[in-house]
Amino acid sequence: MVVRILPKDSDTDLDELARAVESKLPKDVRVSDKRVEDIGFGLKALLMGFLMPEVDGVGEALEQYLSTVELVGEYDVQSVTRI
Repeated sequence: MVVRILPKDSDTDLDELARAVESKLPKDVRVSDKRVEDIGFGLKALLMGFLMPEVDGVGEALEQYLSTVELVGEYDVQSVTRI
């Protein structure tokens, strides 16, 4: 699952945002990739790839978790694929 994460504040350090997201991921979810995406006007987003088992509810658990991370302003799922 690839998720684009926008920080709550435009001056948030994206490395700090990534650490906050990675700190308490749901069980069996791990980060496979992360990179910064320029949006425009100096705004940046964090693109994070997550690996998880193909089990009902794990994607929803990740989305619920992301909504609780203090530094996350918005997020949207860019893609979901099977490996």
